[in-house]
Amino acid sequence: MILDALSLAPGTSLEADLCIVGGGAAGLSLACALEGSGLSVLLLEAGGRKFDAAAQGGLNGEVAEGSIHSPPHMYRRRVLGGATSIWGGRCVPFDPIDLERRDWVPQSGWPIGWEALSAYYPAAQQYFEAGAYAYDVPEALGPGAPPTIEGFDDPDITASRIERFSRPTDFGKANSARLAASTQVRVLLNAHAVRLVAENGPVEVLEGASAPGRGFTVRARRYVLATGGLEVPRLLMASDPSRRGGLGNEGGALGRYYMCHAENTLGRLRLLPANRPIALDFEVTPDGIYVRRKFGLSDAAQRREGLLNTIFRLHYPLIADPAHGSGVLSAMYLVKDAILPEYRRKLATIEIANRGKMQRDSRFWLAHMANVLRDSPGVLNFGQKWLRKRTFASRKLPFVVVRSRDGSYPLDVNAEQVPNPESRVTLGRETDAFGLPRLRVDWRLHPADVDSLVRSMKLARAAFARSGVAQLDFDDATIEDEVRASTPVGGHHIGTARMSETPRDGVVNADCAVHGVPNLYIASSAVFPTCSHANPTLTIVAMALRLADHLKARAAEDGAAAPGRLAELAQ
Repeated sequence: MILDALSLAPGTSLEADLCIVGGGAAGLSLACALEGSGLSVLLLEAGGRKFDAAAQGGLNGEVAEGSIHSPPHMYRRRVLGGATSIWGGRCVPFDPIDLERRDWVPQSGWPIGWEALSAYYPAAQQYFEAGAYAYDVPEALGPGAPPTIEGFDDPDITASRIERFSRPTDFGKANSARLAASTQVRVLLNAHAVRLVAENGPVEVLEGASAPGRGFTVRARRYVLATGGLEVPRLLMASDPSRRGGLGNEGGALGRYYMCHAENTLGRLRLLPANRPIALDFEVTPDGIYVRRKFGLSDAAQRREGLLNTIFRLHYPLIADPAHGSGVLSAMYLVKDAILPEYRRKLATIEIANRGKMQRDSRFWLAHMANVLRDSPGVLNFGQKWLRKRTFASRKLPFVVVRSRDGSYPLDVNAEQVPNPESRVTLGRETDAFGLPRLRVDWRLHPADVDSLVRSMKLARAAFARSGVAQLDFDDATIEDEVRASTPVGGHHIGTARMSETPRDGVVNADCAVHGVPNLYIASSAVFPTCSHANPTLTIVAMALRLADHLKARAAEDGAAAPGRLAELAQ
């Protein structure tokens, strides 16, 4: 059943076995996994069925001086489906090494093993409509698939891994019919969680509101926060009137260890010869899923060199610079505001960085338009392909891949960060319309992040040189400065309520229960102790499904679950 909190009378009191806060990928997959469990589930979503710009005000915040993090409201949505309503669809699992205790990565090591996570990846995969759980080239594309670069093979660099792409699936739209028909799961739209009352250990009640001055309360046996890596610490901090700094903050970790991924375009890989066959474009698996190749650091290289997990993709030239001479790239830049936020972010970052050099006069724009005119047939063909494979397609081509005329490609880099306690989110002085303090984000690039990425580039250069099939060029004198200019992947909010064995080291335990608050759980990348190189969404859902099994087990231990008393919602 899907209802609207605006229809509730002020002061309404609701009850459930489980209250989930947040209707994004984590909250909706958790709710769907609990359907049929016998538990009455109430899911609170602060947005409505459709995006409403007026509802986004509560996500605003500030960025600390000196931090290059994007504004906190970007890449997030208060709407049923959350950020999946605007995401690009990239699905990537973590690697086993990401969960290990690594001597060269401070605060690394998850309190659960690889098997405890990987067991849930196949089921999570189905929520994304991304086909089979297969992320190796032979498994996903068949044994006859060509190599990523003909003739390349090196023990330090993996070249047989892929990324799979969802439709991209909007979890709100994909699951709304199922949830609307459910009698055990009730979704309450326009329902803002304002405060958790937990004065003596467990959460006693959740205070919510549909609008300022229109409050309601929820009493549940258990609560799950599924609002993402920024909103989770915000509510935990705002709910604690003591001086601990927030619920679950006994060890001081809440809001700290904030990681995204360090992202950059570095160096230039030149094929030898320039026409050497490569698997550059998107490929389609036998089950009809778009996939793309990537290079990565092997486990052996990471261990031997003490490196963070990092991947490289073959990229196109800097799109904002008309010197690339490509009509297609110039056309993309001129219409960049119509591109998905995940990809528009890259273009905007480049634009801001180069505004002083490239956009002071009309020559910048004239050069882009000249590229388009010179290559008008190619732009026209591309436009038709884009309409057919992106605009009107149910399963959309993820983005544009442009082949280089001279066989050279910049490397698009996504790198793991070390968990850094000085990279953090805190509460600001301003409040939103519901009285919650706004967030202040202070994302930082640690010297260890810079060192690892510089050395990873040098390791990749040596590997390609050994192979004789390609040459990776970059300037040793400037590479460190280039790496320091790396930007955070703005939609990846990781580590702010980290999982740990003891309250001293984190916020939740191995079952994602908040330390010291036994009936409060978190389903979010906020609990990840380390961030890998991988986009977090697939792992978020896998962890949510793992939590669903834990909650079912706890309900069984309780005895027969109470049927729940939500009759007033159905009226």
